[in-house]
Amino acid sequence: MVVIIGGGLAGLSTAYHLGDADYVVLESESTPGGLCRSREIDGFIFDYTGHLLHLRDPRAIKLVEELLPGELAETARKAVIRSQGVTLPFPYQANLHGLPPEFVARCIVEFVKSLDREVPKDPATSFEDWALSVFGRGICDGFMFPYNEKLFRRKPADMTADWVSWAVPKPNLEEVVRGATGVTNTGMGYNATFRYPAAGGIGVLPAALARRVEHLRCDCPVTAVDLDAREVTLASGERLAYDKLVVTAPLPAFLAMTSGGGLDWPSHTPRLDASVVACLNLGIAREGLGDGAHWIYFPDDDVPFYRAGFPSNFSDAVAPPGTSSMYVEIGLRKDDAYDPERLTADMERGLRDAGLLLPRDTILVRDLVRVDPGYVIFDRSRQEAIAELVPALEKHDVHLIGRYGAWTYSYMERAILDGLETAASLHLAQE
Repeated sequence: MVVIIGGGLAGLSTAYHLGDADYVVLESESTPGGLCRSREIDGFIFDYTGHLLHLRDPRAIKLVEELLPGELAETARKAVIRSQGVTLPFPYQANLHGLPPEFVARCIVEFVKSLDREVPKDPATSFEDWALSVFGRGICDGFMFPYNEKLFRRKPADMTADWVSWAVPKPNLEEVVRGATGVTNTGMGYNATFRYPAAGGIGVLPAALARRVEHLRCDCPVTAVDLDAREVTLASGERLAYDKLVVTAPLPAFLAMTSGGGLDWPSHTPRLDASVVACLNLGIAREGLGDGAHWIYFPDDDVPFYRAGFPSNFSDAVAPPGTSSMYVEIGLRKDDAYDPERLTADMERGLRDAGLLLPRDTILVRDLVRVDPGYVIFDRSRQEAIAELVPALEKHDVHLIGRYGAWTYSYMERAILDGLETAASLHLAQE
């Protein structure tokens, strides 16, 4: 028996690819999908912050097209950055035109100097040192440092750089010069295009997968795991024996309820940190919100949020006619006070200051969501903990996958592939 803890995208993909094998998916919520779920409020469909499907791997493309044939529209990304009073195309490092000329000159000169530096290979390298070696001080001070500090709520020097190799595109000198002189560089980065449902929110993807997963049990939170007995206990008191355990639930929560195996698993939870994301979803009685942008980055300190997105620009089907929708994200530390009224007021004030909300706008829907954990914090403590925990748990046939199970920086395609690859490895182990 394979027991899969968590019915998000990674858990559902594992179950789907196990086929006729003996398995069960245990999902604590009443519906599967995890953070890839969507919900409808007064005619608006909101995801749990922005969830856009960036597909590159043929295996993932094939699966998604089989699950949702003809139901996903592919769109070229329109993302911009608001900084120092101007709007720049994304990515910042390749589209500097419009910023103060003295600052642009500094960015170019320091980027040129960085070309002679060797990019650090040591996994313990701080994000600060990595970014300075790749981009130079100007670009780092303008975007890399302030934006990521708002996102992760950590100083760049306190984070490691082992999450950035695939996620942050590095331009060449020609691209930097072209972007600084007003020639827009497009198509850069892993998310240059995205797919999104023509009808419904991103939740249609896990829903389609869940319909093909026979042994899915919702409202079944796991409260204890005994590695010696190879047994999980549910909140109902029911116990299930397993041969293999796949964990997609947040790793600290899993460790906190795990015993046996010769280690004090709960004692490792403080080594694994994450931010909290406060996401405010808004439905507005006005069309054309965001001027066609899909999302906007806000690195500057005078704006309380780090990003705003516009689902009604992803798809016409997620907002009633004559309206628009947006989401706004603020990063918090886990020990920060969570005051919904203050957060909502701060975000709405910031939207008005940025001109995204107008004085005449009527807000039809307000929906504040707390995502905890939000973003995994990459630091030396995490590196050391993961290096110890993964092999120790694998000895007990425990597999950690997905963004939160593997405690990593991930995306939807990777979650699907995690499930596919884990199922394949389990099949091979059984042969």
